[in-house]
Amino acid sequence: MSNSSYKGPVTLDRYTRISELGDTLHSLLNKGIPIVGIIILLLVLKMFLQDAPGWLGLLWIGAGTCIGLLVWHSAGIGLPLLPLLAIQHFAVYGIPLINRNETLADYSDTLRDRAGMEVLILMVVCSISWRFGMQLFRPSPPVAHTLRIFVTEGNKVLNRLGVALILTSAGYELLNTLHLTSAVLSLFPAGTQSIVVAIIGAAGMSGYFLVSMFIASGEAHRNTRTIFGVVLVSHLILMTASILLSSVINIIGAVTLGLFWGSGRMPKMFLLICAITLSFLNIGKFEMRERYWGASGQVTTNVSIAKFPAYYWEWAGYSTNKIFGQTDDYVGKKNDNRQTMLSRMDNMQNLLYVSNKVTVEKTPVLGGETYSLIPPLLIPRILWPDKPRAHEGQALLNVHYGRQSQADTFTTYVAWGLLPEAYGNFGPIWGAVILGVTLGIIFAWIENATAAKPLLSLEGMVTFSLLIGFAASFEMVSSVLVTSLFQSIVTISMACIPFVQSTSVIRPEESEAESE
Repeated sequence: MSNSSYKGPVTLDRYTRISELGDTLHSLLNKGIPIVGIIILLLVLKMFLQDAPGWLGLLWIGAGTCIGLLVWHSAGIGLPLLPLLAIQHFAVYGIPLINRNETLADYSDTLRDRAGMEVLILMVVCSISWRFGMQLFRPSPPVAHTLRIFVTEGNKVLNRLGVALILTSAGYELLNTLHLTSAVLSLFPAGTQSIVVAIIGAAGMSGYFLVSMFIASGEAHRNTRTIFGVVLVSHLILMTASILLSSVINIIGAVTLGLFWGSGRMPKMFLLICAITLSFLNIGKFEMRERYWGASGQVTTNVSIAKFPAYYWEWAGYSTNKIFGQTDDYVGKKNDNRQTMLSRMDNMQNLLYVSNKVTVEKTPVLGGETYSLIPPLLIPRILWPDKPRAHEGQALLNVHYGRQSQADTFTTYVAWGLLPEAYGNFGPIWGAVILGVTLGIIFAWIENATAAKPLLSLEGMVTFSLLIGFAASFEMVSSVLVTSLFQSIVTISMACIPFVQSTSVIRPEESEAESE
């Protein structure tokens, strides 16, 4: 389906296909790609005129981003995993160069330029492989496993279902804040607790996506909009109270996708409010962690919901003091190195680190060892209680390349990302090539397999889970990404299979038109 077939916001019902929603992105890219290209060129020009290190690397990264967007725009028919990869990699590899992050200061201009070239190679190979895969695979037939309730009752049940899902997820978070979840989860068999938590998380993301999509399309009831706003804000407050701001990314991502697909426009105001709020809280989070976290890195001072106003007022005070250059004597000198929201998204330091280890210090590559760990990790823990941890591949990289000792890997996780992991396994160029071919073929297969499936089906829910999971994967190694996606797919399938039936997803009016 080309961008020329776009006909405006899609009709939201049980027949709405993922391919129809993909058309919305085609419309956005018509004007978006030239704008992105101009912005990238201006940023590169600015760095060049300032003689800033890494301008050439940024040019390569920007070129890879534009190639990924253009290739998908020319032949994409559904789930936009390729453009997501392109934007994601510009953010986590390009923005650190633009910001001149201190984490990059010890690396030469040559290494930075080579790192940018690695990103370009990845995007070019991934785009070519995806294009080949789109020719190799064919879209699946318009038949899917739809929830029976959608078939019998149609749209009238969607508001109730969406609200029920977000209330379930927010209710679990409330119980967790009240320290009541442990008692409830202990009632389940050993090894199944993680499955229950995953089901609740998937239900919450699906609910937020579903309700926000109908709100954006103007089809939600007024009461639904009110409940949605109250529950969303309350849920985010409960989650950020842990001082782990990254914990809210999945919910914000689900709402953003729902608002975008429901209206055909990017929810700029919602994103702006989220960005400002999280950035403000991020400024003071280190003081709050020192105040409320213990040596183990966990919250040790229990804050009741009744004390939330004072708790967040204190947090706002730390952030405000930092903005205006004031410091609190209580905090001491432990937080001299601050981490902004943008510096948090920094995979470039990981790519430069492993590049330096391999090309300068001549550390041997792993030859695919981290990928060989994946198959055993797919065995449910209920069947193998002592199976390796999901972060085993990440730990192997950190120990092999001297970032951590084996003991340290059990207390602190040092992130890597897919491209640095591939580099650490196969070295320069080949790592990007192998990763690009793999991702490109997988993306093409998923896009063809899901394009004709309705959003409100088992296949649609699994697809949405894949999209959200991959969007949040920029720091993950393959073992963590695959196991988390596998767990989501299994839990969603287990929850839905008893309530689905195989149905056609062709709208009645389309069927009548074809018969005529």
